[in-house]
Amino acid sequence: MLTKLWPLTRLATSKLHWNQQLLTTMSTTTKSAHDTAVNSFNLNHSSYDIYRPSFSPILVNPFLVDLNLATFNKQDNTFTFDNDKRIVEIACGTGKFTKNLVDNGWSSNLSAVDPSRGMLETFRENFPQVDSVVQASSYNTPFDDDSIDAVIVAQGFHWFADEESLKEIHRILKPSGKLGLIWNFDYTSPSQDSVVSDSNYYNSGTRYYNDLDLTSSKNNQELLSQFFGNQKWNDKVTKYVYDFDVKVPQYRHGKWRSILLANPYFKNEVLDSFALYDKLIDKDDVWKYWETRSYITDLPQEKKDEIKGHIEEIIAKDTNEDSFDKDTQRLIKPMGTHTVVVSVRK
Repeated sequence: MLTKLWPLTRLATSKLHWNQQLLTTMSTTTKSAHDTAVNSFNLNHSSYDIYRPSFSPILVNPFLVDLNLATFNKQDNTFTFDNDKRIVEIACGTGKFTKNLVDNGWSSNLSAVDPSRGMLETFRENFPQVDSVVQASSYNTPFDDDSIDAVIVAQGFHWFADEESLKEIHRILKPSGKLGLIWNFDYTSPSQDSVVSDSNYYNSGTRYYNDLDLTSSKNNQELLSQFFGNQKWNDKVTKYVYDFDVKVPQYRHGKWRSILLANPYFKNEVLDSFALYDKLIDKDDVWKYWETRSYITDLPQEKKDEIKGHIEEIIAKDTNEDSFDKDTQRLIKPMGTHTVVVSVRK
């Protein structure tokens, strides 16, 4: 078994030797990372880093508590982070979520994993202090059995929501370990198909929070539909772009939830939490935000130009003074963040 995590940032003189040793330590499987995901992120990693949203500590810190990586101090409303706990972040991308872990004190006990060469290129530029950076998929990781306290996947589990991935994550987690998933999302979907609980909702910076009825027994989908309906332009743009999402797995499809509820590797008790916020975005950046989607990146340029033009038409037609933040004059885009925590079955 591998006793040292081999940082890709230190491989200038021994890359071939490292690759040979890594191959002998990974689990064997016939599956690999989704081609569309890897190809897309190899191409658009820089744009992804600029235009995709980050993750607010307002939800991330309670998420880390749920993962047994932090404790909440009620007396002064602060969090204490256990940096001795070992974390593997799979599908780390450019580090949109990693920033929270680094800011909270993790570096030596943090390993970042991604199958995309392009994503890791930007990741290394963003986080030179993270030594353990591994180009690998969720199906093959170079970590010892029962060695990791928590595995975190941000904005990525839908790409590999199957038993083969869960088996590998199960292998490296300690008996007390947990798997944590987190997504930013644009719209209501089957992924939120559960009954709302006000204790698991957080206001991460939306002007519409107080208008929501969190005390009733509404389904999350019903509640979130009300929330996203506050901005007509965004509602139309989102539904329009989703029409092109026809061949790749996505968070919003909700298929990832069924595998969590029925597999031999994790307990079928799913802890869901949500945070709602307003993303302020320049009109010209709306297209750039959507262009980072894998199913848009994969389209020919002529089709991209057509989509861009239609998005601009919707913004021109369906915005008014209430569509813009009065201080910045940027468009208000309602957004949500969803966290999911499950415990390993060992």
